Amino acid sequence: MDPLDIKHAIERAGSSQSEIARERGVTPAMVNRVIWNGDVSDHIRRAIARRIGRPVEDIWPAYYLRKFSNG
Repeated sequence: MDPLDIKHAIERAGSSQSEIARERGVTPAMVNRVIWNGDVSDHIRRAIARRIGRPVEDIWPAYYLRKFSNG
């Protein structure tokens, strides 16, 4: 998914980046950086994936599929 798709999926799920940030104890800016691939944070990525009901590997395949296929 591209970053705009992720942002829209969060909105369609009735949530927001701020809500995810509060739940994870980080700033909304941090959640935004993760969405836009500026930062890699597994716990935030997994929180986003749970919120939108998609496997984390579907949202960030280049990271997760490569990471786990290399051993």
